[in-house]
Amino acid sequence: MKIIVFNDYCCLGNCSLKVNISVLMQNKIEVVAIPTKIFSSHMGYEHFVSFKMPNFLKIKESIEKNIKDFDLIYIGYVDEMNQFEIIEKYIEKSKKNFVLDPILGDDGKKYSKTTTNQILFYKKLLKFHPVITPNLTEAVLLTDYKKSYLELKKQDVIEMAKKLFEMGAKEVIIKGFEENKKLYTLYFIENEMKFFSIDKIDTSICGTGDAFSSLIALEILRKNNIKNSIDKIQKLLFEQIKTQQLHQGLNEISIEKLKLK
Repeated sequence: MKIIVFNDYCCLGNCSLKVNISVLMQNKIEVVAIPTKIFSSHMGYEHFVSFKMPNFLKIKESIEKNIKDFDLIYIGYVDEMNQFEIIEKYIEKSKKNFVLDPILGDDGKKYSKTTTNQILFYKKLLKFHPVITPNLTEAVLLTDYKKSYLELKKQDVIEMAKKLFEMGAKEVIIKGFEENKKLYTLYFIENEMKFFSIDKIDTSICGTGDAFSSLIALEILRKNNIKNSIDKIQKLLFEQIKTQQLHQGLNEISIEKLKLK
């Protein structure tokens, strides 16, 4: 099985393409990765620089000449207007299922590089019916939800999921709602929804969202029911984080042992 992934690449730190490639390949998926941008490190580090990807269209067209078809498309970080247009046309032409992991912010705040055009681009892609995996902050941004982040309740998460579904999403998975020291993930499709909970580890772990969305993509490729997969994905990530060495300050997901049975 083959997947094409559009996402940024961070030279330092476990996130984005580095996580996508590791998680999917150790689960025996062939990954074709097209970087949308190069970062010296992810934004959790104090100092980073970023560079545009030259010849993005030529790279994509060259790959397509060698591989005519993919089983799934995965879209992560995109922030260049020409890339928006290229990727939108590619999805429209391919008519393939795709996972949309909108990279916009976390903990109630937009990332420092997030633009209005990025938000509009992700919104536009919803008409192609993706499986979308935003965290709570990203769900707020995509739905223009007016309530304060710290005041959000479960019913607000449901309302945002409904809105994303109405905007075109095929299946909605909203990550990162916290209540009573539990982390919740909401799965939502028409006429069906379910919250999945896991104990919260009281440390911020960079790259966890990338790993989660990669494992969702894996289950789609395996033709497994996504709703039935969320609990085992959360447990796998929880066990990985619980057993890895954690530090004061910046922590990242360890990506060497994320095989999903």
